[in-house]
Amino acid sequence: MSQPTALVVDDEPDICELLELTLLRMGIDCHTADSVTAAKAVLLQHPGIDLCLTDMRLPDGNGIDLVQFIQQRHPEIPAAVITAHGNMESAVLALKAGAFDFVSKPVDLGMLRSLVTTALKLSPKQQTNTPEAALTLLGNSTEIENTRTTIRKLARSQAPVHISGESGTGKELAARLIHERRQALYSRQLWRNPRGISRE
Repeated sequence: MSQPTALVVDDEPDICELLELTLLRMGIDCHTADSVTAAKAVLLQHPGIDLCLTDMRLPDGNGIDLVQFIQQRHPEIPAAVITAHGNMESAVLALKAGAFDFVSKPVDLGMLRSLVTTALKLSPKQQTNTPEAALTLLGNSTEIENTRTTIRKLARSQAPVHISGESGTGKELAARLIHERRQALYSRQLWRNPRGISRE
């Protein structure tokens, strides 16, 4: 397994240095950037990045802009957003944009280490002998491919998922696929079969 590499994006030098030192002590190489533009340049110059930690507020945009860029161009890289203390609205927006998690300021280093450890498990470069999903979604239509992409994206996030739709449309299968992909990474269970709801 190769040494992991992280991208830290923050325009506050003290925070950037704290994050970099914490990651270096965990044996993780670091690249730093102080803006969305600089972060995009680093991602283009260094294709082997395993995770990204980005501040929400940056001089030329915000962390959500960067998360969306990563989702479009580098979907294999898990990105986490650092938000202002108590700003749950920003955290929810980040998760909806595709961030796998968030951490609030002031940064709790224990929580940060846990988040980084989990993020590294999501990186394809760091995964070894990860079993493929036993369940599968059949079909080759554009809608099915979009559903597969959504399932992969949701499985990378720790956000709770609500699946709705008419009976017989595959809600339980989608939930099981998400759960199966998350199972190796997270201990909490997503899928439940509530009493009184028959299995499809």
